[in-house]
Amino acid sequence: MRNPNRGFTLIELLVVIAIIAVLIGLLLPAIQKVRSTAARMSCSNNLKQLALGLHNYESANAQFPEGYRFDAPTRSFVPLLLPYLEQGNIRYDLSRNWDDPVNQSAGQTPIKLLFCPAVPGSNSRTASDVAFRPAVSDYTVYHGVNPGYCQLSGWPYYSPISENGVMTRVVCRLLDITDGTSQTLLVVEDGGRPDLWRMGRRITGVAGNGGWTDPDVEIALDGSDSLIVGQGQGFGPCVMNCTNDNEMYSFHSGGANAAFADGSVRFLRESINPRTFAALVTKNAGDIPGSDW
Repeated sequence: MRNPNRGFTLIELLVVIAIIAVLIGLLLPAIQKVRSTAARMSCSNNLKQLALGLHNYESANAQFPEGYRFDAPTRSFVPLLLPYLEQGNIRYDLSRNWDDPVNQSAGQTPIKLLFCPAVPGSNSRTASDVAFRPAVSDYTVYHGVNPGYCQLSGWPYYSPISENGVMTRVVCRLLDITDGTSQTLLVVEDGGRPDLWRMGRRITGVAGNGGWTDPDVEIALDGSDSLIVGQGQGFGPCVMNCTNDNEMYSFHSGGANAAFADGSVRFLRESINPRTFAALVTKNAGDIPGSDW
């Protein structure tokens, strides 16, 4: 007669453990994929809100704000957008420089909308290269294609020679974007600052100018090499996800999110041809981007 109180044998226990291990191994990649997709969608929504804020500003002022100001009062593009991003409670004095003691407390305020959830680390990251350590932004604007990149690539210079994007020191109207608003970049990812990231790895060093009030938070297309050492910027043709040192960089597999001047948000492939990417950066160069994005 079979003993009703008989327990599991060692072999049976090992089989159960093995089955559980296999199931976990199958489930973990699926869970990670779901999390990555959710983070990418949340990041895309952040960019959508920034683009909407910029367009609401444009509707009220008949022009986009300056991308940055290096003349007093110095600042990035973000302070002017605060009322349009439901951040009017942050008290920022537009008549003072971004690093004026009056504005330092505002600059130290982290804004959830400016953090991409795919970036490792917390939403309390601060710009370690600045004494008062302002809160950083994972999103920024392009002032254009720099002449050094044209020289590196063997291209003729653009006109104007560097500030040929939408968000520069000179305010831009929608009518000024003659290359088409649906194929001209407005806001892009440059995630992870102040930590320095190269080719998906965090390395020793600092990716500076990440504070959301810092006028130097803006970037330009300088290109990067694809090494895992050094700053990278200006040393190769890579346009995306090679370095976050003032170049477009995301923590999404295969590319990065970008908001366009028509308010849309799209995912750009990191395999994009550099000439196509440059055409997306410029606003009125008459260059037509390829279809590889």
